[in-house]
Amino acid sequence: MNSSDDSRFSSQYQRFDDDVQENFRTSPNYQPKASTHENDTIPDSYQATPRDIEIDDLAESTVFAKQTINDPDIHWEMNYHEAAIFLEEGQNNEKFDSHPRHPEDLPAYLLVHNNWYYGLDLFTSLLLLALAFVEEPAVSIFQLPVWLHGSIELLALLTIGVELALKLRWIGWGTILKHKRTMLKCVTLAIMFLEAVIVVIRQSSHFRVTRALRPIFLVDTKYCGGVRRFIRQILQTLPPILDMLGLLLFFIIVYMVLGYFMFSETNRNFATLQDSFVSLFVLLTTANFPDVMMPSFSKSKWYAIYFVSYLSMMLYVMMNLMLAVVNETFTSAERDKFKKLFLHKRRACQHAFKLLVSKQNPDQMKFKQFEGLMRYYAPKKSTLDIILMFRHLNSSNSGALSCEEFLMVYDVTTLEWEPQYSGIPWYHTAWPPLQMLCNGAHIAIRWPYFETFVYFKINVNS
Repeated sequence: MNSSDDSRFSSQYQRFDDDVQENFRTSPNYQPKASTHENDTIPDSYQATPRDIEIDDLAESTVFAKQTINDPDIHWEMNYHEAAIFLEEGQNNEKFDSHPRHPEDLPAYLLVHNNWYYGLDLFTSLLLLALAFVEEPAVSIFQLPVWLHGSIELLALLTIGVELALKLRWIGWGTILKHKRTMLKCVTLAIMFLEAVIVVIRQSSHFRVTRALRPIFLVDTKYCGGVRRFIRQILQTLPPILDMLGLLLFFIIVYMVLGYFMFSETNRNFATLQDSFVSLFVLLTTANFPDVMMPSFSKSKWYAIYFVSYLSMMLYVMMNLMLAVVNETFTSAERDKFKKLFLHKRRACQHAFKLLVSKQNPDQMKFKQFEGLMRYYAPKKSTLDIILMFRHLNSSNSGALSCEEFLMVYDVTTLEWEPQYSGIPWYHTAWPPLQMLCNGAHIAIRWPYFETFVYFKINVNS
């Protein structure tokens, strides 16, 4: 649908903002001109005094708080941009303490949060992993000189270092020191850089354990967010699993001591405490069943009580109990993480909403502000898409969005719209020859004597 159609839909949908007559000035067809602003178009944070920004008070325009702005249009544009940043932080699960607070921080933030940066980060991480094919020990076909693969490694590490420096530009050392994953990445980067310099200087490769840490850079990329969350949940579920492993080890030790005193002289699998432990541990997997117990059975059939009780307790009770604990712990961690992600998105929507309301209407967002937000958050959406999204969000049909309605903005931006043709058959978009066939069948079926003809054919065939 072309721009003229978009303008037609925009002009017909005037109930978004009954107070302001110029709701669609931000559309592509609108040419800005000097005009006076009504009181209800003044943003809520307009002419706010600069102050220290706290995490719970991020609704004010933190990026531009130090600037004195006299034009409401410019201030609205700044609010649109910052509100879009809040929504992106909520979508990417980024903490709000890394939100840019000063105008000079914004270029570094925008540089880090773009597809070119994400692609470079992924390429550099994959390049570091690919060096394993050419470093010693390597197949002679792929092996490269030390100076060459050392220089490539230094270049990749320098690129990652520059990327971290850009993050440090607006985040600051205080936030980075509290972020465990970033600190681990920085320490690993520093150690690997020193080792790479030593390799290039000495022109010989030594045994390097830190090369096993190269996947850290790949896991830290934007495209491995799901992998990071999965690893984090595994680490969070370890404490209850370790408790069950301790209980499992306790029962193995008890049966180990009993088996040693009972079978040390008659069964070589229990000759020492170490042999007893290994035999019982392998018996958990039933890999040595029934060989481990046959020498004891040959002496007395009552020894079966020992092995049957061990297998019943460990294999059928403790192992299943451990599996249940692991499943419940992991499911609980997944549920808690989902709640945190959900609440984080809601909080991001609340911060963005406070930037998109005026002083006269602090509880309602007009269509003009919603359209301005979409220009930065979803720039590929057309005017018609934005109108449909607004109408879908505005379930109360009040012409303005409340904060509760705006919380569904993440879901509505993923929707795709297409026209519905009530008077046209379903096959109107099919392959042209198929359309002709379907049209012919449709005409034949609508013929008044079609059923009579069908019954006649049935009688003739029978």
